[in-house]
Amino acid sequence: MERDAFIARLAAARPGPPLPDVSSLPAVHTELRPGDELYARFVHELTAVNGTCELRPAAAVSAAVVAALGDARRVALGADLGDHQAPVEGALAAAGIAAIAYEEAVADRAVLGALEATVTGCALAVAATGSIVISAAAGRAAALIAPLHVCVVPAEHLVGGLAEALRILPPGSLTAFQSGPSRTADIEKVLILGMHGPGATHVIVAT
Repeated sequence: MERDAFIARLAAARPGPPLPDVSSLPAVHTELRPGDELYARFVHELTAVNGTCELRPAAAVSAAVVAALGDARRVALGADLGDHQAPVEGALAAAGIAAIAYEEAVADRAVLGALEATVTGCALAVAATGSIVISAAAGRAAALIAPLHVCVVPAEHLVGGLAEALRILPPGSLTAFQSGPSRTADIEKVLILGMHGPGATHVIVAT
């Protein structure tokens, strides 16, 4: 079938079912509970899935990133750090860390394979699940490619639950929800961190 005819058939096809109504939901674990405070719930849920978190004023974020990286020296930066992009780059350079832009790293598989850490921002963070939402702006694999992922979350990007997140995210947005380090378990229920992604996830919430 020729391309134009195929596209015409798609255009004439009946639309799929409507998206579910997320304006009101029952009390489920993916939403805030009465009395929950956003940051406290986020820390609780992230810790439960082996992630770590800290709250820092905006001026201290760059130093917190350097500290979180520890001994890592082969580092890639996502392009979604917003106002923190230039300060983080400067702090890494001052610490002797020659970070590479993630969009440059993806062009070289050897460079990707040698990365020790990545630093990204996020589209949103979900308090009720301890999840960070990585968008295509950073490259969704940027959060998954290295043993350590450091994520900078502006406090205003922290939302209550999945319903709120789904209302905010653009329809059809290319995003990945990451809840703590990658983990898997075999038939004997032996938990392994970092099997298919980072072995450690550290979140810095910037106030």
